[in-house]
Amino acid sequence: MTIGWVQKVLIVLIFSSPTISWANDIYVNQVGDDIDLTIVQDGQNNQIEGLNGSGSAVLSGNAKIVDLKQTGNTNELRIWTSGNDQTINADVTGNSNISKIDNHGNDNIINLDIDGDNNITHTEIGNGGDVDNTINLTVDGDTNNVYAEVLNGDDNSMNLQIRGHDNNIMRVIVNGDDNDITAWQGRHEDGTIDNNETGDNDVYWIVSGNNNTLESYQTDDNNNGGQHIANYVTGNNNAVKHTQRGAGNHEGYIEITGNSNDVELTQRGNTDKQFADIVLDDSHTVDVFQRYADHTANIDLTNGGGSYNLNLSQTSSSNKSYTMNGTCTNANGCAVSVIQN
Repeated sequence: MTIGWVQKVLIVLIFSSPTISWANDIYVNQVGDDIDLTIVQDGQNNQIEGLNGSGSAVLSGNAKIVDLKQTGNTNELRIWTSGNDQTINADVTGNSNISKIDNHGNDNIINLDIDGDNNITHTEIGNGGDVDNTINLTVDGDTNNVYAEVLNGDDNSMNLQIRGHDNNIMRVIVNGDDNDITAWQGRHEDGTIDNNETGDNDVYWIVSGNNNTLESYQTDDNNNGGQHIANYVTGNNNAVKHTQRGAGNHEGYIEITGNSNDVELTQRGNTDKQFADIVLDDSHTVDVFQRYADHTANIDLTNGGGSYNLNLSQTSSSNKSYTMNGTCTNANGCAVSVIQN
């Protein structure tokens, strides 16, 4: 079934597929302001996409409210938005689904909730200097991949939560200034913790810009796998905070090029090993806290010299080791504190 339309004030579509052999395809191209759109799909192999079944569904205009719901397996949801003051709510339940939302404009809110396994989710804030957009993404399930991007924009906010087992991978790319990005794996935003996760959790950050705030939390008290963070930042005055907690191995790699960035890495676990590798340029503040288990920390502050403040704390009854290389060209000196208990 295919449907195409241009601008209606209120549209409500509900489709249901009784067997896996049926599929509902909805083709969307909306242009206009103050439009409310609701689409509900129930079944397998459903799609929400652009006209003629190619590309993403297009929602262009201001002050839109869009509610999308897909229930079933192997469904696809592809949305491209352009305009300001839009609210898009998407709820996808099932396995092996693909969800992609591209946002172009200002002051938009995107709420995306995924519940199921083996899903691929991609959210994007556009490439035209977009500002003041908010993306809230929650994924519950196993073996999911999450991609989140701010291609070119400032003052945007992303809150990403992913919970489940076995290689949940989150990739975050940011290009812009004054963005606020928070990623949660295992630990909920309200502070509660999933204690039943197994397998690996991975987070990869690539950030270019200034005055960004980046936080990630990988937390699970019964993790039988490992937690891995790789963070690459280019810019000045960024705040980077990563917390890893659980029973598996913890690995944190942070590489920053720029000035006056603040870095905090906390690794805490009762078993296995914790490894921190940090490479920085000029004038940074670095705090590394490693608790329990075996600790290894490698910190390199030689690339640009300048001033820096380093605090390293390793607390454990097991093995503890660190290496540090630094070049200080600040006339007032640099500060280094290392505590091993």
